[in-house]
Amino acid sequence: MAESLRPRALARDVDAGANLQALLVSAITAVLVTRLYLRMTGYPQIGGGPLHIAHLLWGGLLMLIALVLLIGLLGKRAKRWAAIVGGLGFGLFIDEVGKFITSDNNYFFQPAIALIYVLFVLLFLGFRAIERQSLSPHELLVNAADLLREIVLSGATRHAVARARLLLMRSGFHGPLATALREAVDTATRVPEHESVVSALANWAWHTYDRLLEWPWFQRALWLVFVVQAVLGVVAVAASGWMSLNSTAGPAVEATLVTSLVSLGLALIGVARLPSSRADAYRWFERSVLISVFFTQVLLFWYDQLTALGGLFWDLVLLSVLRFLIRQEVVRNVTER
Repeated sequence: MAESLRPRALARDVDAGANLQALLVSAITAVLVTRLYLRMTGYPQIGGGPLHIAHLLWGGLLMLIALVLLIGLLGKRAKRWAAIVGGLGFGLFIDEVGKFITSDNNYFFQPAIALIYVLFVLLFLGFRAIERQSLSPHELLVNAADLLREIVLSGATRHAVARARLLLMRSGFHGPLATALREAVDTATRVPEHESVVSALANWAWHTYDRLLEWPWFQRALWLVFVVQAVLGVVAVAASGWMSLNSTAGPAVEATLVTSLVSLGLALIGVARLPSSRADAYRWFERSVLISVFFTQVLLFWYDQLTALGGLFWDLVLLSVLRFLIRQEVVRNVTER
């Protein structure tokens, strides 16, 4: 493609989907953990006398901190932390919606729970729609240029260089600017003077994954983890629904069982894709875990909070691992060409 760039005020971030997902996961975590904590502690009042510091205010403070991170710092790491901190703040904020849609400031207003859940579902669908939309060639070029900043900040890591090359290739641009970007990426050799603990752990995880791929049983162990996780989710939902013995929880139990079965189905698709494409399999496993986080655990929470929190924690661990594995495969696909 011949280079013909017109100035544009806005361009989408290639990592928008991952950051929006982190924001939403953090928000859901904040709501569930807050409600469990308040129930276990008897809904304490923070303050004294007539004063009560609602956790909505702490949510506003966290969202302010997220804005400061976005405005005051450069780099994708700052964006990632802003998404997590801002998501926690939004969760604390939206958890108190019942107080602001009722005349008596009723935190326990039952329809508020449904409103929170519907909002999370709509956000989930909206964020997934944003992530599915392909970036334009111009946006791919802008993101490749943005990765040069990451190379300066964190050094020419294998991941950053490979992603920049991939974005430049997908943009299809040719000309002085695209050529200069390619040369800058290809000649990037800067290594940080002092390796941080985070970088050291990342490099260790990178080499560990290389060794795991050489293990003949790695793929079997991988699909076993995700299939067993999904099956245990179905069992946990069925057992919790049976033990609740609460007729009002019937529809919630049925809905939770359906979502857990959907999660299992997505995991099985990932198993089927694993022999031909690890990257595709990881994405199907990720979808399975996301269904568990955004639907199964949220529904399960309303009649078995401890089980839901345990499942949520495990899902967050799996999501972190899958994000790392997907990044690994992106780099391998580029470097092997």
